[in-house]
Amino acid sequence: MENRFGKNLRFLRKRQKITLEKLGESLKISKSAISDYEIGKTFPPLDVCDLISAYFNINLDDLKNSNFSELSEEKLEEVLNAKQSPKIDYKSSEDFSNEKKQLEFHNKLLSQQIEGLQIQLQLVKQIVESKDSEIKSLQIQVRLLEEKLNG
Repeated sequence: MENRFGKNLRFLRKRQKITLEKLGESLKISKSAISDYEIGKTFPPLDVCDLISAYFNINLDDLKNSNFSELSEEKLEEVLNAKQSPKIDYKSSEDFSNEKKQLEFHNKLLSQQIEGLQIQLQLVKQIVESKDSEIKSLQIQVRLLEEKLNG
């Protein structure tokens, strides 16, 4: 599986000319941890993912799923300037030391992921229904052609 998160993290960091050290200091994590995230050696915990997305003011889904290096400059600016849902201030990472807050955050994130999956499921159902209708239409056309040939 491609490590888009890490590649995008490196892309954003380099684009903004931020060193591993500076980003690590800002997020209160080690530069080696950030390097590990960038190369795909490890994946950050959800709270760190949120801190990173807040730091760069980017949607976590875009950070995880897009491929920034392949986007046109116009599309990249659109993604980077998209309105963001309220994020946790990356400077207040000590708030995550509270286990209850961590669990609440994880619960909220999982709820959002479930909502996204439900929407995807609805879309897949619609596609299946559309394909079923298309198949029925083609079957009718085949029968009509067969009747025309045999008749």
